[in-house]
Amino acid sequence: MIAKKIFLIGTCMSLMACGFGDQSISAIVEIENGGIKGVKEGNLKKYLGIPYAEPPIDELRWAPTQAVKNWEGVKSVESNSKICFQPKQMAEFYDRVPDINNMSEDCLTLNVWTRAKNKDEKLPVMVWFHGGALVWGSGSEYPGDELTQHGVILVTVNYRLGPFGFFSHPELSIETGSSGNQGFNDQIRSLEWVKENISQFGGDPNNVTIFGESAGSWSVNVLQASPLSKGLFHKVIGQSGARLIPLTHLNKRTSYSKSAEELGLELSTVMSGSKNSSLKDLKTIPALTIIENIESDPFYATQFDTLTVIDGRIIPEDISQIFLKGEQADVPVLIGSTADEATPFDPKMLSPQLEVMSYKTLTHIAIADMLPKVDDRIYDLYPVDTEEIAKKSWVDFSTDTMFTAQMQKWGNLMSNVESPAYLYMWNWYPSINGSKQYRAFHAAEVPYIFGNFDVFDIDVSDRDLNFSKVMMEIWTSFAKNGIPSLGSGNWPAFETNDQKYVLLDEKIEIKEDLRTEKVRLINEAYDRVRNDFQN
Repeated sequence: MIAKKIFLIGTCMSLMACGFGDQSISAIVEIENGGIKGVKEGNLKKYLGIPYAEPPIDELRWAPTQAVKNWEGVKSVESNSKICFQPKQMAEFYDRVPDINNMSEDCLTLNVWTRAKNKDEKLPVMVWFHGGALVWGSGSEYPGDELTQHGVILVTVNYRLGPFGFFSHPELSIETGSSGNQGFNDQIRSLEWVKENISQFGGDPNNVTIFGESAGSWSVNVLQASPLSKGLFHKVIGQSGARLIPLTHLNKRTSYSKSAEELGLELSTVMSGSKNSSLKDLKTIPALTIIENIESDPFYATQFDTLTVIDGRIIPEDISQIFLKGEQADVPVLIGSTADEATPFDPKMLSPQLEVMSYKTLTHIAIADMLPKVDDRIYDLYPVDTEEIAKKSWVDFSTDTMFTAQMQKWGNLMSNVESPAYLYMWNWYPSINGSKQYRAFHAAEVPYIFGNFDVFDIDVSDRDLNFSKVMMEIWTSFAKNGIPSLGSGNWPAFETNDQKYVLLDEKIEIKEDLRTEKVRLINEAYDRVRNDFQN
C-alpha cells in the first residue's frame, strides 16, 4: 500500500490532489484495488465503469465471480464501460437494440454517483440492479444526477446476462460444485465491493439499500433469501418482481420444468449450433456468435422463469420456502408493482403470427400455461365473454400473476421475521407521445424514481416533475431510516390481517385489500404445483 501511494503521488503531483492526508473527496479516489479518476461536475462526483470483478472471459466464462486484481497507478473511470453481451430486446416498446460494438464479456463494472464532500459523511447507499428479464439491460442506463440530490449515494451494477449469466451444465456443475446463477453471484460480489470501498466515496457501508425493478426486483428478492449475501445490505426495495414462484432445480425435473442442467444442454446446442459440444468447446465460441445463435431461437426469449435456479449454493432451496421459514435477511422491505404491468406485453404486438388467434384463446392459453392447477373460478375474475373483455382479462391476469400476487406474497412472508414490509401500488399514467393508452405500465415508475425522463418518450410536465420529486423523497427516506415518507402522514406496515398498502397516484392514499381474491387464487395455484413436487 505504501508503494502504491508513492506511485500515486507522482501521478497526481501532490498528496492533496489524490485525497491522501485529508478526508475530502476529489475526482481521484483510492480504493482497495488502486487509484481511480472519475468526473467532478460541481458538487457531483461520478465514477463510471469501476471493475469490481475479474473479467469472466476464456476459462472464467461461467465461473464463480472472482475478485478483481489490484492495478498500478490511477485507472480512468470517466466513462461507462461496455455493457454485458445481450440479444436484441423482444418488446419493441422498451426499444433496446444494443450496439454490438458496445458489448463485451469484460463488463463486470459498477458506477458510483456521490455528492459527499468528505469521506466521513456516511451517506446512505442505494445499490441498483437493473431490469431486463436477466437477459437485457445495463447499469449505465440509470444516471444518479437527480437521486443523489436527496442525500444518498447511488451505485448501479452490471452483471452477466442471459446465456453468460444464467447457464447450467453438468460439466460446469462438476467443475465448480454447482452451476447457474452466475449473474446473482456477480451481484453478491458487487455488494462485497460496496462494503469494502463505499466509505471512500462518503458512503456508510452499514446503511446499504438494494433496489431494482423487474429482473432487478427478482434479484433483490433472491439476494434477501441467499445465505451468501447476508450482512451486505440493510434494506430492500423491490419494484415489480419476485422469485416466489416454483423454481427450476439444478438436476431434478419437475412437473413444471426440466432440470436446469437439461435446459443447459439444450441451450448448448443453440449456442454452438451443434450437438454434444463439451464445456471446453463452449468456452471457445465467440460471444457474439452465441448471441446471434440465441437470437435465432424463437423459444429462448420466453424462458425467463427457468433462469433462477435452485443450485444448492446461492439459492439452497425454493425462495418461498426460505421466506416461509423466516431464514431471509431480516431487513425492512418496500415493495410493490404498477397497476397495469402487462399492457406493453400484448402477445399480438410481440408475435405477429398470433394475430389470427382470439384474445379469448390467448387468455385460456395464458391461464393454462402459467397456472395449470388454478381453480376454475379464475374465469369469474378474468372473464372472456367478448373479445374486448378477454383482451382486458389477458392484461389483468398477466399483471396479477407475474407481479401483483408476487409482491403481496413477499409482503405476507415478511410476517416470519421482525422487520416490516411496506406495500405500494403505482397508478400514475405517464403520457407518451400524447397518449396514456398504456396506463400504469411495467417500469412506468422508473423514470420518476430516478428523475430521468430520457426513456419512453414521456411528455414531461411540471406535474410529472413534481410527482418525481415526491417519489424520490419516498425512496430515499426509506434508504435513510427504513420508513418510507408520506410527508405529514405515516405509511402503515403491510400486515397479513389487514393488508394495508399505499396507492401512488394523483392522490396518495392508504388503502386495504389489493385485488385480494385474485391474488389468493393465483398464489394457491402456485403452491399446489410446488407442493406436488415436494410431496
